[in-house]
Amino acid sequence: MRPLARARLSTPAVVFLLAGVFLPVMVFLPAVVFLLAVVFLLAVVFLPVMVPVSAESSMFADSGSGADGVPDDRGMTGVADPLVAPRAGLTAADMALARELEVVAHRAWPPLRVTELGGWTLRASAGASRRGNSVWAHGDVPDLPAALAAVADFYTAVGLPPTFQQTPVSRPGGLTGALDAAGFDDTGPTDVCTARLAGLAGPGTIRSPSLRVVCASVPDEAWLTVAGRVLATFDTQRAGTLAVLATLRLPTTYVTASMDGVPVAVGRGVADGRWLGIYSMATLPAARGQGAARRVVAALASWASQQGATHAYLQVEEVSTVARRLYAELGFRPVYRYSYRRGPLPVARSSTGGTG
Repeated sequence: MRPLARARLSTPAVVFLLAGVFLPVMVFLPAVVFLLAVVFLLAVVFLPVMVPVSAESSMFADSGSGADGVPDDRGMTGVADPLVAPRAGLTAADMALARELEVVAHRAWPPLRVTELGGWTLRASAGASRRGNSVWAHGDVPDLPAALAAVADFYTAVGLPPTFQQTPVSRPGGLTGALDAAGFDDTGPTDVCTARLAGLAGPGTIRSPSLRVVCASVPDEAWLTVAGRVLATFDTQRAGTLAVLATLRLPTTYVTASMDGVPVAVGRGVADGRWLGIYSMATLPAARGQGAARRVVAALASWASQQGATHAYLQVEEVSTVARRLYAELGFRPVYRYSYRRGPLPVARSSTGGTG
């Protein structure tokens, strides 16, 4: 028998076969690519809106004040520093809260010398702290240029540069422009923050089991030593600071945290109505990150609760980055920012008469 012959395709058959396979692909491929591109663009635009954002990186829709006028402590904002407060443009509720906090802060640090000038309080405290040696411009004055001249005379007499503590509620309205024109600098941006005591009384994570805290009604030498190694007010300004504290009549406590029996952190609390003022927080560098400052705050909050307080406030400078992170984690929220406006020392007036 003859072997079977191999089947062969003619050239026209091959052409028809290839056209039947590739022609549909060539026709529909651009449409498929176009559809894939549309799907990708829609995903890029709408997916971030559809996926919930985590609480750590989002701003709450309602970040205003609670029913008691204190900002709600309901999570950190997405900004790099959540404690940055506004210098201006406060809501009516926050303006009222700022005025209240300035009053209690003034009572918590009573100046050694006071002169009232219209709606201004001129404070001098032997150089101890900027608040105690600055003008509290909480009201109006009848003649702004004359008042500025009187401020210069007051601080010249005590050997200090004329200084204003300027807040969003400082008065009169033209004060900022007048200080700018007079050459006052702008130093020490500081944010005033608040929190509810209920969230502060717990000690939180304790990294050192040997950490212990004690409270006292007066600062002992151990407390003063730790404070003096960190804070200028208890170092170079110690005499004036102790004189200020001796005049304080509000309930006050001094907390010392010790690690293995060695004092490493301190804080001071002042109770005034519903408020706990947190002051003089200091932790030795070698003890930072061990939970000492958290324990101090918890002890202050527990003490203040027994005094009838429900909220806490503190002032933290812009440059205090470590403290700001801690206070934000503890639940403090910013209310307003203030700074100190310091003028040049006036040229001493000659006391000599003419040559005749």
